[in-house]
Amino acid sequence: MKREFVCTAAAGTEEVLAQELRELGIDPTEEPGALRFLGTLEDAYRVGIWSRVASRVLLPIASFRAGGPDGLYRAANDIPWEDHFTVRDTFMVSCAAAKDRKRDNSRFLALRTKDAIVDRFRERGGTRPDVDRDDPGVRIHLRWADPAVISLDLFGGMHRRGYRGDARAPVRETLAAAALRLAGYEGGPFMDLMCGSGTFLVEAGFIARDIAPGLERLLGAWSNHDHVAWNRLEEEARGRKEAAKDRPLAIVGFDDDAATVREAKETVERAGLPIRIEQRSLRDATPMKGDPGHVFLNPPWGQRLGSRGELALLHSEIGDVLKQRFGGWTAHLLSGEPQLLRQVGLKTSRRHVLFAGPIECRLARYELRAPKKRTDNQDEAQKPGWRKARPESDDFANRLRKNHKKLHKWATREGWTCYRVYDGDIPEYAVSIDRYEDVAVVYEHARSSRIEETVLDDRLRDVSLLVPEILGVEKVHVRAKARATGGAQYEKRASTGARFPVTESGATFLVNLDDYLDTGLFLDHRLLRAAMAETCTEGTRFLNLFAYTCTASVLAAKQGALTTSVDLSSTYLSWGEENFRANRLNMTGQQFVRTDVERFLERGEGRYDRIFMAPPSYSRSKAMDGDLDLQRDHPDLIARAMKRLEKNGTLWFSTHARYFELDARLSNRFEVEDISSSTVPLDFERSPHRTWRFTQK
Repeated sequence: MKREFVCTAAAGTEEVLAQELRELGIDPTEEPGALRFLGTLEDAYRVGIWSRVASRVLLPIASFRAGGPDGLYRAANDIPWEDHFTVRDTFMVSCAAAKDRKRDNSRFLALRTKDAIVDRFRERGGTRPDVDRDDPGVRIHLRWADPAVISLDLFGGMHRRGYRGDARAPVRETLAAAALRLAGYEGGPFMDLMCGSGTFLVEAGFIARDIAPGLERLLGAWSNHDHVAWNRLEEEARGRKEAAKDRPLAIVGFDDDAATVREAKETVERAGLPIRIEQRSLRDATPMKGDPGHVFLNPPWGQRLGSRGELALLHSEIGDVLKQRFGGWTAHLLSGEPQLLRQVGLKTSRRHVLFAGPIECRLARYELRAPKKRTDNQDEAQKPGWRKARPESDDFANRLRKNHKKLHKWATREGWTCYRVYDGDIPEYAVSIDRYEDVAVVYEHARSSRIEETVLDDRLRDVSLLVPEILGVEKVHVRAKARATGGAQYEKRASTGARFPVTESGATFLVNLDDYLDTGLFLDHRLLRAAMAETCTEGTRFLNLFAYTCTASVLAAKQGALTTSVDLSSTYLSWGEENFRANRLNMTGQQFVRTDVERFLERGEGRYDRIFMAPPSYSRSKAMDGDLDLQRDHPDLIARAMKRLEKNGTLWFSTHARYFELDARLSNRFEVEDISSSTVPLDFERSPHRTWRFTQK
């Protein structure tokens, strides 16, 4: 018997799904977000096992003009649910509202439908079936429109293939499969240079090995299922999988985040596919050996990056890597920021509009020309004319060149290998640029809402092109980040764990330029750290509050001080211990205390000759008793710390907070001196910190 079925799909993938259904012997009728077809239950099962693109397969059982929740209840209560499942089966109801009904409460409508079903069973037998939202035996779907439609959801969400575990990603398996089909991938070499949790890799592997995405799917408790037909189709799919099990699988994935790589490896293992995954950054990506194939990129959609500017530079880097190294390959980029495709700098041969839920995406195709034979090692992406800074950036280039000439000589003379070389000198180029040995870090300041994003993208790209040229660093050694406010600089962004040593005042500090917004070393405090250390001698008791990576403690310990470093983060305290070991310091007597600073001061244990306090402007953590607001809380913090200070001791209090005002009443209790003019170095004169020295009266 033939019935009408509805296949839903992500917006933009309807045509792909229609082609897929035709290949399965089904003639569908397209409509926005869905396709209808007249077929047998076995046809629906074939879709459930083999469709890579369909989101759901629905079997409508009632259509009516509900008018409102009460009308919905009556219509749902009239359906003979006892013909579809029993009181021993569990069920759930989901609701999707049409665009003109989005204001209606979908949860309430689903609840009214559930009530109608339960009441019908109770009226006819005195008992009712239970609701199970996690693993229901029967799924019921309400399409709230005019007319309203109630359907049986035969397989549930078909993006669930069973291999992704708890991984979360903006791209579902069905959308990934649709993108691969639009890309024309039918097997062969495939590389995902930003593989994330591994979804595209597995979907490509399923295509290459002829593995049905619904092979492990189980039929629910619907009373009218044809288990014989399902088992026959399932057996056929298993036979095809077995026949293709020895096909070569040239599929490789890269990602620069260690935790993400582990997650992706677990994903492909659950899928049973021998796919190679490596921790490798985009800038280090190279094609696999052998013939060219498809290279895929799905850049982060803002979740793992801090700003639009970082995404713009990432898209620019994608263009460089593709042009430089993947000649002869066909590249596809799925971007959740369509405007940023212009930053790639390559001509697209085709674009498709897709939707990941409400997010509009672009799938761009690039036919990469095979490289010409060359007699030198010049990268294609570095050829003259590939990318050049615009003439509008000449003023920025001249200022950066002038600053670098002056500051590089100064820093070299002082023995510092890290310094700021540009600090928003020109308003149109609102960035800060720090140099760490042979690496440059570009921090984009907060973007102005009065300037178009594309203009700001272009300016930031100019900066990224000029920095390597003027500072004399390799292009791959330029990092770009968005400057955050408050405590966001401490939030983790990646997990590369990569640290390298830099030199300051004869000490070695380990910095990380990838995993956090800040690097583990506040460059503007270098003079203050040195000045505090000079006051220390053998046995001086030095307390470092909000110690971060304990750099001030290191310099004090090098003078023979016994240091106590207090911070709430075990990660930063461990980093601080690494800084101590990097300087071969004796750890005896050096303490690293993981606790809230306010809690530490409340305990009132121990007294100190020197205290350094550089709190964040604002901080909130589950491990704290409350939040920390520096402007509000600094008088109490300083007063408590002064109680721990020896009579002839010194406390230094420093802050980067732009609008901070020191409470004038503190000068009634303590000797207070603003020493900022002596602690702000030459390279930070445009964005100085404030520092006060406190002693007992």
